[in-house]
Amino acid sequence: MPTLTLVYYLDVLSSWCFVAERALGALREQLGERLTLDWRLAFLFNGGPMGYSPQLSAWQYKRLERVTGLRLNPAWRESVNDTTWWANLATEAARGLGVADDRVRHAISRAAMVDGVRVGRREEAVAVAATAAGMNRSKLEQEMDHPRTAERLWSAMMEYKSLPVSVQPAFVLRSNIGDTALLSGLWSLESLKACSNEMLAAAEAYAKYNAESVPPT
Repeated sequence: MPTLTLVYYLDVLSSWCFVAERALGALREQLGERLTLDWRLAFLFNGGPMGYSPQLSAWQYKRLERVTGLRLNPAWRESVNDTTWWANLATEAARGLGVADDRVRHAISRAAMVDGVRVGRREEAVAVAATAAGMNRSKLEQEMDHPRTAERLWSAMMEYKSLPVSVQPAFVLRSNIGDTALLSGLWSLESLKACSNEMLAAAEAYAKYNAESVPPT
């Protein structure tokens, strides 16, 4: 069976990653077991302060709404010193403790950009992540503070930085016959589906031809 692997680089507090999750969910539903997803955290601003005002975020969210029709809540922003580090670190810590599915990253993204929860703060990020993961907060914080968690984050970040891209969401899509597509900043189902369909069609044609014909020696 032709298959695809999708490596998805994101920041859990990126508004465009939030939008892209809709397309990603639809693609996974359509392709089922033909698609394997591997998500990796590529945090914004190198984990430091965002450096721009909550007012600018509100303006950016209105621009995003104009493009996508999706309205987001900028109330999670507090100051130019806001950071996405704690939200991403809590997400990675939960994965390190065995919660490797989507629920924690989805919960943190939604808490911020829909409910306006200030998950830029460590304590708020921990609360949301622990509830979503169904685990004790102190256990999650211990994992957050262990050096291995930050090391995994930085490893994924360096991997992302090695790609010829500059914005999230970023997708590396590969088929079982080696075809590869790199998408960055695109968020629609149409973009992901077009690449996926072409790759699967090519892999299926290869498999059919190989079954019918013996290559020359």
